[in-house]
Amino acid sequence: MEGQNDRVTQDKIESLLKKFPFQLLKIYSNSFRRAGTLHYVLIRCPEGKRLAIVGEREKLVEDPFRGEIFSGRPGLKLCDLSLENTRCLMELFAFTRPVALRHVPFTFGPGDRLGNATPGHLKAVQKFEIRPVLAQQSVRENKQTGRTYPEVIADAAWAVFQEGYEEGYGADGDHLKSLEELGDALRAGVSMVTLDLSEVLDLGAFELSSEELDRSFDDVVDRGDQEVLFHLFLDKEFRFWGAQGPFSLGFDKETIKRNLLLYHRALDLTEAFRQSIDSWTNHRPLIDFEISIDETTFPTSPESHLFFVIQLQHRGVHFDSLAPRFVGEFQKGIDYIGDLHEFRVQFDRHAAVARDMGGYKLSIHSGSDKFSAFPIMGEHSEGLLHVKTAGTSWLEAVRLVALMAPSLYREIHEYALRVFEEASKLYHVTAEPGRIPRLQDLPDEKLPELLNQRDSRQLLHITYGFLLNARFPDGKDRFRRRFYEVLDRYEETYWDLLARHMERHLDLLGARKKP
Repeated sequence: MEGQNDRVTQDKIESLLKKFPFQLLKIYSNSFRRAGTLHYVLIRCPEGKRLAIVGEREKLVEDPFRGEIFSGRPGLKLCDLSLENTRCLMELFAFTRPVALRHVPFTFGPGDRLGNATPGHLKAVQKFEIRPVLAQQSVRENKQTGRTYPEVIADAAWAVFQEGYEEGYGADGDHLKSLEELGDALRAGVSMVTLDLSEVLDLGAFELSSEELDRSFDDVVDRGDQEVLFHLFLDKEFRFWGAQGPFSLGFDKETIKRNLLLYHRALDLTEAFRQSIDSWTNHRPLIDFEISIDETTFPTSPESHLFFVIQLQHRGVHFDSLAPRFVGEFQKGIDYIGDLHEFRVQFDRHAAVARDMGGYKLSIHSGSDKFSAFPIMGEHSEGLLHVKTAGTSWLEAVRLVALMAPSLYREIHEYALRVFEEASKLYHVTAEPGRIPRLQDLPDEKLPELLNQRDSRQLLHITYGFLLNARFPDGKDRFRRRFYEVLDRYEETYWDLLARHMERHLDLLGARKKP
């Protein structure tokens, strides 16, 4: 009976909204909420999305949301989705606030670079027994898109409200490299941070001669710490049991020295991050902590993985997920490149180490579209997994443009070709523009097929920042406004594209579907 009454109320509010002096384009019916005597719903006007609040005028005046009040019985307050109003939203509807997800075995970070993909992500995620990390951006991505961490989190919060998703989501300050960046992310309200150690790893440690190795090791580690280090590792057998059977890992003096030199500055920065997080939260479990050691030119061996983790534990540093560099190549926006049998063997060993050394999640970075490797990840992680994607949602947005605005797509594609060489300096890709079909040879209806072709996918993936920030010689925006107009006009189609694409990811990863 209560559900029927709610439906009647929603119908009345929808009819009421149409009587006020503004142009109502759309009502997001999943967002209907009531708090006290006021009713809240997200709507779309020509100016964009707005929060509509319906109730008696005196209650609308008392309500903390900032907006324009329209007289009537009942009255209406129309509010922008500002950062100030986002704080009010999170205070009133707690499910819109990001939370730590360390207790959830399988988490998925779809990544919303543009700020309007999250409803599509949620359409997919809600079908599975997982939790999403919806706001997931790096400092570099924010610079490329012109967004800030507070804006990224606000976009996720309003999308969660729009879709009525109450199961909990995370917000990740991704690939943070300094304590200053960490502070910015924490102040913005993230519930997860990912430490990127790429700038403090000594990648030359495994190339030193024996004499250079001994000299560098003695310079870095004093005699007393050397004794402790050898006591922890030397001539010890660390036994594990993976899905492929039992295996042992061990260290001789040379391996210990090379791993220590590889990680010694990384260990210091990781400890500093942990201390800052604990200070910020007063040691409460409010922030998930992920560590990324995957930005290297060579795979992380299971031995190096184990060495790093034991060193962290020796320092008392707790973390929730770890991203090693796996064997093979995880290039942007395309399937896994490499020997799947070797990947299975190595991934199984990493998963066994993670389970036995604390039960933290293995994290997969650049996880977009790694369809051939997904079943292996799902099987051998035993569901203790975090997967990050980002660029693939951008590519689905470009696919939408190819479908609905082919002339704009042609402009974008041509510009991407012009800036590809510069963009490729920022990413490791193997795309060859010469292998991409020529636009002049393709009719409009064939353009979306370019989003299935490996080289054109990488072309469009790595040039997103150039495309969003492109300007004409007179300074006017070249693509951004028109791009967003297409996404807004055909948002339901975009979300459907995303939902299908993300469901394919989750199905192959072995995520359990809800009954």
